[in-house]
Amino acid sequence: MAKKGQSKHQKRLSASPTLKLPRKTEPWITKPSPGPHSSESCIPLATIIRDYLEITRTTREANKILSEGEIQVDGRVRKNPEFPVGFMDIIQVERTGKSWRVTYDEKGYLTLHEIPEDESKFKLAKIEGKNQFKGGKIQLAFHDGKTALGDFKKMNIGDVVKLNLPELEVSDHLPLEEGKIALITGGSNVGKIGTILEIRGQEKASQELISLEVEGETLQAPEEYVFVIGEKKPIISLPGD
Repeated sequence: MAKKGQSKHQKRLSASPTLKLPRKTEPWITKPSPGPHSSESCIPLATIIRDYLEITRTTREANKILSEGEIQVDGRVRKNPEFPVGFMDIIQVERTGKSWRVTYDEKGYLTLHEIPEDESKFKLAKIEGKNQFKGGKIQLAFHDGKTALGDFKKMNIGDVVKLNLPELEVSDHLPLEEGKIALITGGSNVGKIGTILEIRGQEKASQELISLEVEGETLQAPEEYVFVIGEKKPIISLPGD
């Protein structure tokens, strides 16, 4: 018996809990394809158009807009309805001239924050890997699957860089250090923004524990949930600004 092809849809009730969708409306949503973000931390592009931005009423209409090349992700046209969009990605819609950044709200949902034109020309990316090649060049691997090759000796895993779009050129470096402004991207304090107070290693643990001051309160989060967004203040606009 021939195997059935992989379904391009999934039941809305079984979708990732990070998706901010009403669960009792249409029963199906687009299933994300494998890509730069995991299925648990992404939004399919067609779902963004139909359910988040509400540009269309149906998935078929969303697919038509995509096929016409009207949608860009990180400065590049994307036509695949299943393309996975995730944290810090930049969405641009040609017909409206508007742009959005994907981020987390304080309930842990992925949300779209409308941004001014100047912020659509770059994105922030966290360094998750660092490899040296012959000749001294260093390749950085980022949280969104992108990479950059250059003279990055002073940059470390956990730091954040500013990438110009669509070239993906590194134009700024935000090290993971005390005094920096950071966004918490997971755990019970997801979506909160604070100043890094202390970074300390943990015995028998693979990553550091970071203390942050958030509105006069000291919170803690593992390094994987701490994303630097500025020196003394955020270099990006955020929901609620």
